[in-house]
Amino acid sequence: MTTTATLGSTLRNGFQRWQFWLLLLILGLLSVALIQSLNDEDMDRFGLQNTALDGYAALAGVLEDQEVQIHQAASAEIARDLMTEHPEAPLVVLSTGDVPDAAFNEGLRERDQRPVVLLSEGPELLTALYPEGPASYAGTHPGGGSSTALEAGAQCPVDAAVNAATVQAPGALFFGDAPGCFIGFSEDAGEAQMLIETNAGLLFGGPAAFTNQNITDAGHAALALWLFGAEDDLIWYTPMGVDTLDDQQWASPMDFLPDWVVPLAWWLLLCVLVMMLVLGRRPGPVVGEPLPVQVPGAETAEGRGRMYQSANAVAASARTLRSAHLIRLARLLRLGAAPQEASIIAAAARQVRRDPAQLEGLLAQQPRRNSELVAYAQALAQLEDEVQRAALNHHPGAHPAGGARDGLGAGQTSTDRTHLNRQQGKNTSND
Repeated sequence: MTTTATLGSTLRNGFQRWQFWLLLLILGLLSVALIQSLNDEDMDRFGLQNTALDGYAALAGVLEDQEVQIHQAASAEIARDLMTEHPEAPLVVLSTGDVPDAAFNEGLRERDQRPVVLLSEGPELLTALYPEGPASYAGTHPGGGSSTALEAGAQCPVDAAVNAATVQAPGALFFGDAPGCFIGFSEDAGEAQMLIETNAGLLFGGPAAFTNQNITDAGHAALALWLFGAEDDLIWYTPMGVDTLDDQQWASPMDFLPDWVVPLAWWLLLCVLVMMLVLGRRPGPVVGEPLPVQVPGAETAEGRGRMYQSANAVAASARTLRSAHLIRLARLLRLGAAPQEASIIAAAARQVRRDPAQLEGLLAQQPRRNSELVAYAQALAQLEDEVQRAALNHHPGAHPAGGARDGLGAGQTSTDRTHLNRQQGKNTSND
């Protein structure tokens, strides 16, 4: 129980001490996330404006230099409109895991003479186009260097692949009924090729060959120019998950969020629950205590001082010190029950032989920092000590400071001295 109470108290104190910086950190992270979400820079893999190693910005720049205008389509509907607007423009379908809807795939299988290039490094696009053949997925090609380069081969019927000669990028291999290009391996099912011809168009399994990192390797640049630079217009369609929805379906906002959002949300929820459990748990059962409770004055003063210190209430502490010293000065000078402040200052100035304006300026100070508050308290304590010594020295019949050390001065009765000691005791208790 003690360990739990100590841990909870430590956490609460730490949270109160660092809550401003924690809030500032959270606001900073939210600002970074908001700026990142509003950033227009293309960071998608194989994105035409992506300048990273896995982007297509170099390819897009070369095609623009060749006066090829790329028309990007983010959905099947936009791709259909662009195909109607540019009836002779080649079509590129780049699949990064998502596939077009069934109607668009049907249109590809029954296409006219429009050149179509299908780019996919996995089996998803081929499976969507031909669930039961005649082409099928054969596996992956590791790529990674000249030792794993694939030759176009003498059987290759595609002029673009023949001119490129070799490909050494990683990607997918496919089985097809007709001869293809860039053979990876052969087995009983046939030859696994990276580029095959289908009724829907040319299917190339190595889109990584055209990234900024690999475009200058082997024959990748030549293959890209032959495939994409034949006409002045080029339709570039990248399917998204929304394309598979029906016309009457609504897309969920979760479809547009990154994959790390959901795990992060669960983790933050768990952290909040743990914090609520730790901060909200009672250290122990409620302890009944009979009333009234007597609390010594010194403990009350100390508790109030700690409260002021925690709240950094310098002005309130200064006002409390000023009032307390004025009360004690009035008692030392025997000015009655409720004297005016000006009367206290004038009487104290006469007692210590100082300028009243100086004392009034001392009491009117307004500390703003803890260091100034400490100096202010020390100055008030010094003034009170001077008034107390002056009251003892100037008491009727009292000797100077040297004769008052041993107790009673000449002419000073024990009753008067006892009364003065009691008064000093009360002042000390009020501190």
